[in-house]
Amino acid sequence: MFKLDGMTGEVLWSLHYASPDGVDEGALGMVLDSQNDVFITGYAMIGAEGKQAMTMKISGSNGSIVWTDTFGGSDANHDISWDIVLGSDDNPVITGVVVEAGEVANYFVRKMNNSDGHVIWDKRGTEAQFTPDNRGTWLSLMNNDDVVMCQRTFGPNGYDVYLQRFAADNGTTVWSRTYDGATHGGDDPKGMVIDSNDNLLICGVQDVSWNYNFMVLKIDGSSGDTLWNAGYDGPPGWYDVASTIAEGPNQTVLVSGLSDGTGTGWDWATVAYNSADGSQIWEKRFDGPTSQSDEPSHMVANAAGEVFVTGYGYGVGTNKDMFTICYQVDTTSAVGETPLVANFSRAWPNPFNPRINFSFDLPRDAQARLSIFDLRGREVTTLVDGHLSEGSHTTSWDGRDMGGRSMPAGVYLAIMESDQVRSSQKIVLAK
Repeated sequence: MFKLDGMTGEVLWSLHYASPDGVDEGALGMVLDSQNDVFITGYAMIGAEGKQAMTMKISGSNGSIVWTDTFGGSDANHDISWDIVLGSDDNPVITGVVVEAGEVANYFVRKMNNSDGHVIWDKRGTEAQFTPDNRGTWLSLMNNDDVVMCQRTFGPNGYDVYLQRFAADNGTTVWSRTYDGATHGGDDPKGMVIDSNDNLLICGVQDVSWNYNFMVLKIDGSSGDTLWNAGYDGPPGWYDVASTIAEGPNQTVLVSGLSDGTGTGWDWATVAYNSADGSQIWEKRFDGPTSQSDEPSHMVANAAGEVFVTGYGYGVGTNKDMFTICYQVDTTSAVGETPLVANFSRAWPNPFNPRINFSFDLPRDAQARLSIFDLRGREVTTLVDGHLSEGSHTTSWDGRDMGGRSMPAGVYLAIMESDQVRSSQKIVLAK
């Protein structure tokens, strides 16, 4: 693990960790707390106990290990932690699979204390599959710090999607649901995020009469009910697997994955869906230089309308190469013939530490909102939200989120909205 200077790329500290056996360790998830300390989760080989689920806290200031927690099932098999989230209380929650005798897999969702790693609550269930090399578990954090687990499970019709919401304070079940698609073929999740309205967005692959299509689900976060489901079937109608999902501008649902092309092997397919009903808005396909197997792995979208998709594609004589594509999508809604445009006239100093000032102009009295977003499209804080008079206005940001916590160094977006029109400016917090 490395900590790099966000402005220069200089290595500030590095950490090499090996378990006592030094055989096999892997970090599969990472989050930062409000003090910029680091939590990673994954697995480590621990003697006769075999591969154990592992979580570690690392000091953000110098890279030293604060505490380590390992645990597993009774079979000394491949126990693994796949995902981690961090609530407003800074206590990490992890999820994964432990294996009991006879290779019986149970999921776990475990909340731990930030300071020393002791277990606050731990919940287990049988709705899991023993697939150690194929991720099957995800977590999302609700606005009230409840956590939702998405788990690949196996039902009478093959793979299904199992969802369970746990109360933040004690882990009791708020609701649980199993999704089995209309054709009762295999429904296999590959990713989950939470949208700005506290609903869940899930992507994966669904078997539609032996034709494998994108599976895209929108789930009501308060009840677990399915609001809509959608799919995508590539040009030859063969094999299409959605592997990453995000919320885009105007609350569009963005999904990317591999899709068979016509004579081009696997291509990247990135598809946008209407948040209200799941109808398809647009699609973009990418075929690598050699028209062989190309596969996206991750996607993020920011409030300025930039959608970044990254993964691999085969190059000429170089086998698998890393590729990243940026799509620019529309961030505006339909307005009248003379929309109001609130323009930034100045943002200074930029880069900044600890405070940045903003100056913007309104051509007439209007409702206006100025917010700060991170590059994943999450709102950090709101600086202005109300009816303002015509003319010039100023405000500032002190680098803290709406809860008063210091934000890490990096690039952020200041977004001004008025009359459904946005203007934006990139700002850099330096530390």
